[in-house]
Amino acid sequence: MAISVDKIYKSVLTILNREQRGQLGPGQFNKLAQQAQLELLEKAFYDYSRSLNKRNNAGENNDYGNMPKNLKEKLDVFSKEAELHIPVNKNAVKPDLNAMTKSAASIPSQVTAGTYSNLATTSNGSGSGLTVTVVTNTNDFVSVTVINGGSGYAAGDVITVPQASITGANGNFTFPIEAADLNTHGFTILPTDLYRITNISRSNRSISLEKVSKSEFTYVNSSKLTAPSSTYPIYYRDLNGIKVSPSSLGDEYVTIDYIKIPAAPLWNASSSTGPHGSIVIDTATSVDFELHPSDETNLIIRILSYVGVVIKDVLVIQKIQEQEQTNFQKENI
Repeated sequence: MAISVDKIYKSVLTILNREQRGQLGPGQFNKLAQQAQLELLEKAFYDYSRSLNKRNNAGENNDYGNMPKNLKEKLDVFSKEAELHIPVNKNAVKPDLNAMTKSAASIPSQVTAGTYSNLATTSNGSGSGLTVTVVTNTNDFVSVTVINGGSGYAAGDVITVPQASITGANGNFTFPIEAADLNTHGFTILPTDLYRITNISRSNRSISLEKVSKSEFTYVNSSKLTAPSSTYPIYYRDLNGIKVSPSSLGDEYVTIDYIKIPAAPLWNASSSTGPHGSIVIDTATSVDFELHPSDETNLIIRILSYVGVVIKDVLVIQKIQEQEQTNFQKENI
């Protein structure tokens, strides 16, 4: 479910050319398109909340006019889930480790995919408990995914997957730990494409974690009456990730449901030309909008409002503002 970036770009150009308002290059369009997509995603949260309030006041409509359901469908397009590891201590290894990017990695000619636990540190480091999954493509190394980050690692430690653990290998598989690989805060690292958390749970989704503020986190943990437990866990979020309590949950996993950041739309020109030497889209490298198809008109309007600023045309801005105001009034009838 997506909106064609080529269709939107052509629609915007058609409107601009019809009004002789100037041209909009692909580079400019791509930047404005990403901003418009993010704004419409954020607007969907606001519209969903507003529609719930209206339904509570005016009653429920279970037919096509069920706006909360329709708006939730828009947001569900960006819904994802992920399994996150709760580190036991600081200086655990982050889950985004990829030895392919490490120049000092030593990779044997034969690598077998699999999960390797309690890997050895061959430097003077004292880290322990690291578990990784090695991904291969016909014995060619692809990546390493950290399953358990362990603790006590330091930049410069060299990790070893023993030769004996790799079927047919002619040597150990070693890779260094860099500073960027370490979780020095002891927080559970959130997905890089996270936009907004909707829920965090554990034990096959049977227990939800309650979100609290950082100040509440300290207060709840200090009271015997409110102290969290494995059946009543809590968490708070900051720039480093999420902190989970009780500490007994360390080394376990939680399931996070979240709304992801939409992929940036891209209109890239093909090396081939179209009719009369026209520029055509390269479908292999271009990226469509991830918005719900019902947002197509709003997307065009939002991009045009930015175009008016770029080309410094007050009339374009005024016309788009009038259209947005009309749409808003219709939504609030």
